[in-house]
Amino acid sequence: MSTGYGLLKKGTEEGSSDEEGSPSQTQHENDDNDSVVSELDLHLKGPDPNNICPPCCNLRCCCHGCYIFFFVAYLVIFPLWCKWLLTAPMPSTYWGQEFADFPRMSLKKAAIAATFQATPQIILSDLPDSDFGCNSSCGKELRGFTSGEINFNVDLRLNKPDLDEYIHTTYPVIFTSQDFKEWMLAADRRNANPTWFADSTDEAGREYVAVQDACSKPALTQNQQYLMACVMWNQEKFEALEATDDPITGADLGYYCDALGGVCGYVGGDIPSSNLPNCSAGGQVSLKAVDKLMGAYQQYGNVTIRACDDPLAKSCSDSATSLTNWKTHQCEIHAVERRLQLDLPPGMADIPSLSPTPSAGIVSADSDEEDESGSRYTSLPRLQVMYTNVTWPTGSDIYSKPKVYIFSSKSLDGEWDKIYAKVDPTSEKLPATPVGGIKMDEVLRVAESDSRTMDLIRTNMVSITPSSCFGKRGPLYVVACAINQSSYDDAGAWKHNKESRFEMGQRVMPPPFNDRCVAVAGRCGNACGNEPVDMQHCDANGYIPQEDLVGKIPIQYNRVTPVFMFAYVLLFGFAVKVVMLCPGIFSPYPRCQTYSSDLTEQLKYILVVGVTGGGDEGRGTMLRNTIGMVSGLPPDCKCHFVVCNNEEGHRLEMLTCWEKFCNVIACIPQSGSYEQNLRSFMRIWCDETKTMRLRQVGGNIKTLDPTIQARLSGKTTLDKAKKMYDWQNLFGTSLTKLQNAIDVLHEEIGGPGYNKFSPMTPHHDYVRDWVPPNPHQTALRMHFTSRAKPTEDSRNIMVQHVAPGTWYYKVKVDEHHPTQWLELRRKCVEMVYSQADPDRDGERKVPLRSSHGKAGGLNFVDNYISIVYNHRSENQYPLPEEEGDFDQNEAPSLYAIADARHQFQPDFFISCVPCFFKPNGSLNTRVAFTQAPQHYPEYADKRDYLDNNNAQFFRLNAMIRNCCGGVSSCGTNGMWQLHADRPTNTIWQERRKRVRDRDDYIRTELIEREQFHTSCKIEDTASSLDRVLVGEYSHFVNRKLSFGMSKDPEGFLGAQQRWVEGAITLCLQWVTNNADAHGTAARNQPLLWAVIFAFIGFLASLMRLVTKQYTSSVFVELGFMTDETFDKQIASPLKPGIHWLYNVLLDIRGGSSSNTYSYEVYENMTLQFIVFLCTCMVAFFGLWLFTNFCRIRCLRRRLLMPFEMKWWGRLLISFDNLTYWIWFWTSFFWIGFNVYLAIFPARFHFHNLGMMSFMLVATFLNYALIISNSLRFQVMESIDANEIAFLSMDNIWRANQLFFMVGPIQGFSVFTGVKNFINYLFYGQDIGGWSGGDLTQVSIAIVKWWTSMIICGCIAAWIYLYIDDPPADEYQSRRPGCIIFTFIALDVMHPCIYLWTVGNNLSSEEAGKMSCLAKATSAKWWKKILADIVLNESVTDVLRYIAPVYNFMLPILVFFNAYFGVSGGFTLVAVGAGH
Repeated sequence: MSTGYGLLKKGTEEGSSDEEGSPSQTQHENDDNDSVVSELDLHLKGPDPNNICPPCCNLRCCCHGCYIFFFVAYLVIFPLWCKWLLTAPMPSTYWGQEFADFPRMSLKKAAIAATFQATPQIILSDLPDSDFGCNSSCGKELRGFTSGEINFNVDLRLNKPDLDEYIHTTYPVIFTSQDFKEWMLAADRRNANPTWFADSTDEAGREYVAVQDACSKPALTQNQQYLMACVMWNQEKFEALEATDDPITGADLGYYCDALGGVCGYVGGDIPSSNLPNCSAGGQVSLKAVDKLMGAYQQYGNVTIRACDDPLAKSCSDSATSLTNWKTHQCEIHAVERRLQLDLPPGMADIPSLSPTPSAGIVSADSDEEDESGSRYTSLPRLQVMYTNVTWPTGSDIYSKPKVYIFSSKSLDGEWDKIYAKVDPTSEKLPATPVGGIKMDEVLRVAESDSRTMDLIRTNMVSITPSSCFGKRGPLYVVACAINQSSYDDAGAWKHNKESRFEMGQRVMPPPFNDRCVAVAGRCGNACGNEPVDMQHCDANGYIPQEDLVGKIPIQYNRVTPVFMFAYVLLFGFAVKVVMLCPGIFSPYPRCQTYSSDLTEQLKYILVVGVTGGGDEGRGTMLRNTIGMVSGLPPDCKCHFVVCNNEEGHRLEMLTCWEKFCNVIACIPQSGSYEQNLRSFMRIWCDETKTMRLRQVGGNIKTLDPTIQARLSGKTTLDKAKKMYDWQNLFGTSLTKLQNAIDVLHEEIGGPGYNKFSPMTPHHDYVRDWVPPNPHQTALRMHFTSRAKPTEDSRNIMVQHVAPGTWYYKVKVDEHHPTQWLELRRKCVEMVYSQADPDRDGERKVPLRSSHGKAGGLNFVDNYISIVYNHRSENQYPLPEEEGDFDQNEAPSLYAIADARHQFQPDFFISCVPCFFKPNGSLNTRVAFTQAPQHYPEYADKRDYLDNNNAQFFRLNAMIRNCCGGVSSCGTNGMWQLHADRPTNTIWQERRKRVRDRDDYIRTELIEREQFHTSCKIEDTASSLDRVLVGEYSHFVNRKLSFGMSKDPEGFLGAQQRWVEGAITLCLQWVTNNADAHGTAARNQPLLWAVIFAFIGFLASLMRLVTKQYTSSVFVELGFMTDETFDKQIASPLKPGIHWLYNVLLDIRGGSSSNTYSYEVYENMTLQFIVFLCTCMVAFFGLWLFTNFCRIRCLRRRLLMPFEMKWWGRLLISFDNLTYWIWFWTSFFWIGFNVYLAIFPARFHFHNLGMMSFMLVATFLNYALIISNSLRFQVMESIDANEIAFLSMDNIWRANQLFFMVGPIQGFSVFTGVKNFINYLFYGQDIGGWSGGDLTQVSIAIVKWWTSMIICGCIAAWIYLYIDDPPADEYQSRRPGCIIFTFIALDVMHPCIYLWTVGNNLSSEEAGKMSCLAKATSAKWWKKILADIVLNESVTDVLRYIAPVYNFMLPILVFFNAYFGVSGGFTLVAVGAGH
């Protein structure tokens, strides 16, 4: 009969093995195409050969090369890490974690039980097939009620001869199952006798035992006693002792005995055993005394004597060692005459002649009569002699089993007597027996030699008496498992059950069992029933086939929901970060590096607009802003330099102040060079006012400080000009006029009416022009514009089209010239509900104020300057002498924007204007705009609690984007190129209607021309997107060219909310095809969709990579390639090399065992990843081919497609600008994920070394990208401008703070943005404007409570962890979550405390006067204390380095605890160059 054992070896061995032409021009098609081709040729030909230093030999290019290398490595490592998270096997010690604790062995030791042998590794007794032998009451014993479950005794014998090669001691465990799927633990060593399987082949582990007679000689229970067991191997010595009953001396014991051991004390007495000489407190004869008795003879093992509790037992399971604890019993001697009883063979007792005949004096076995001649006495308890650590003596006449005699003596030096009477077969008396215990016919006469023979203990045999139920009556599988003692005693194996270890009835992981058992076997059958049953895993002998119990241990992975979520969010962050970092692989566009007045000759004008509204943007703010704009007048400018103040607040005092400022400018001395004097004066004036603060000149000031007033009005400037330039001597009394004009301006901004204003006529435009006294002496022109701001009924919706409640004017497009525009606007009327005003004779209604936001004012200025003002003859340039020559009147223009709180510095224009020109000095019409960073000098990085400077964007992200010309406009500090091909013969344009009305047959409406988008709150981003779609690019000038006056830092949160809200509406407008895109940009919308789908495809491929196990390519799945072709040309050539590589790695790690899981999982992962990379490279190569194909001139005449890779980079940036708000939830996820890890034990586990390796490389690459890019541009800036704007640790810290702070604001903005878009789409509402307090207070409140919740949640997490007191392994997995949560809380603590304490005006003097009770009950006092503790330089220095240091230390922490890699992995995608 087959038992199934022969199949194991084989299985084990197998298991181990623009419309036409230029994208931005239509009028100058040929010129633009030539310029593009020449620029492309420049890139194709390479660097200038006259350059002394080749590009690859300077530091900047080395940094660029390093950046590309790090970026490519980052592209490879990060997805590979995410793939590893879900593919790498879980450490084997955590396998089966869904089950109760069970000690596991290493995978190499799992091969011990998997070895083949012909017989079962553990012999189990048969399952009972009837009620006899079954305990049906175990359920009642366990639970108190009858459950129908059963158990039974099981005898086990360890039958694994080769076990001693690996294991010395094992413990028995019983598993049971009724379906072979669900297993439970039914018994363990607590139910076993003995409790372990000892090694039966090691000589040192052999044990012999002999249970002696039930009755000793009389008179041995009195007084003190020494009992000594003498073990003998020699036949001659034993026979000599056997032949005599005489006492022997202590000196003779050593001669006769091969091993001695004994006990001492007072039998049953209360006298301590230690009172006897050489007797221990436990009643053992000292080893010294034993050695003395042995004398010169060798001791061949250890001997112990134990007392049995039951004198009638045939074996002793429980015994006592101390004589004091021995229990004596009564024995009796029967003096009865009888004949010699014969031990007859079976069956012969029936023969009368051979049957023993009882004599007259024999008491019948069934008789209750007691013989009067019998006597009783007190006997020692039945004794058991244990002989351990056995060694065999050499010589002849050696027994196969040792013999033993027990001697007694009153002292160690006295004589020793045998304690048992010799059994004489010829005696007329029966041996002494315990009273009432043994019947006469049960007394067995045994020869003396046999009764003194010791038996070898079968240490590989165990009897199980279960205390738990095995299952219900019926089909049952019973498995015996031998557990290694070292595994059982390993405290690390018991993560939860520290004391009781196993719990009866606990669930057990199903087979194979060889990862837990060093030997295993099982029986099966119909337990407690005699009817045969068909059981799948049961052979004919009633054994479970071995191959069903052992085998290849199935690999377990970390493919659980938290790890999937973690990996997916990492991939989302990685994909977004790739979009952010990708532009850095390019080199910035070449441009003209130096300013020359000849450059301005190619421009029609340079316009700079300062926009003022309300609130803090009063007279002082406007003056400072205007001073900066005028100071930027480029030297010897050969085009008009137009400075325009656009007053959106429609305040009369602002116009008056502007006029008085112009009067000061007009009074600049004209002796020598008026423009030079003007520029010198404005440079000083700008320097005097650039460091002013909003709290000094803003809307909350009632009266200006005299010092500020003098600096702002120009008084101090004039004093310095007299000293610096000696104006007093040069101009003398001519300065009086300038002094008077300054005095008038000084008086205008002084007094209590500084911030008091009077409104202008609401529905009228106010436009003023200023021309210098001698227009030919300077290019400066100044204007003041304030477009109509009619009062609107609050009941009506603020819309962009003509509707009831709005103001409009009528125009006949064919008849009215654009120069009549302002006159037509003065004829505006309000549309009144229910009063019709139909259009007649070609008239069209035009909304007076189609945009209420900043963009509307900018468009108003553009229309006025470019069409109305420049159409005047006095503003025209001389016509060219010959036809075809350059006409400056038709040249492009530059449009700079300076928000009221920002002041341009004198070098702003000379730094930015060259960016619009090629290195040879010709105008580059593909440059859309330049952008300079915003700089707030009043907030140094340490005190910039809410990142007002937006430093990381301007000092890192913007520089990365600049590599492909993709920096988006940020509104202020930007300068736009207005192309000459814009129509100048009209000021009105058609726009598709968004709202249906009664005249729905008219599908368009007439509006004033728009240069900047008016359909959302981020007109700068929307306008940038238009330029990107037509192939234009930008330049980032990373210099502090503008000094801003910051609002309160908390106001920046309102700006964050506005930006996100604008991004949402703009995204929805483009996605739904409702964006007010201009010209070619509208037709190029498919480019944006192409990028969107490409990003989705990239993200989907990443998720497919880490989720799906495949070794094919997406090209096969799409049908571009067959499986056979792919396998033959790609997979087959790669597999041998991958297999060889992992074999080398496996050999380095020490080789494999028969059960070591193979590296096949890693080989497949590597092959899959290589296929993924190859697929990405093929896709990128295809994109590169397509892009270069679009360079062909004839193709670009017909299609406007990207003809350079940088264009795709700019599209990626635009996509990021539109969609970054989608990831607002990631901050919630990372916080929530760490809270989850801090509260619940992890069900995922990773190898520390593997996690550390990936974290180390990823962290290195993360910061290497930042450092290489920053260093690259620092070198460029230091060479170009001797100025460095570097990314500091504070900036990284603040950006990290923002990541966690603005999540709720962005989430809130999602709702408001969607709401605004719906209003825009269905009602035509104007959503492009905002008020000063636009949801700022809501944003502040959200951040205050959100950050407070993070800090309180962190404290609560630690308290919960302490109270819960989890086991060590659970604590190890939960502690990193608490630590990371703590770092997050520390990150947001600064802004949290700042927002709660800002505005607290309690001074130290006032606090010192308060009583203790007043302090305790004063919110102001507590706020002051909090601010003093947290918002100080020392604490800031500590906090700003904690997070960065932690980021650097994270890989090291992961080496000691892999859970840090999961808890802190977000730092690699949430900080640095990411959002």
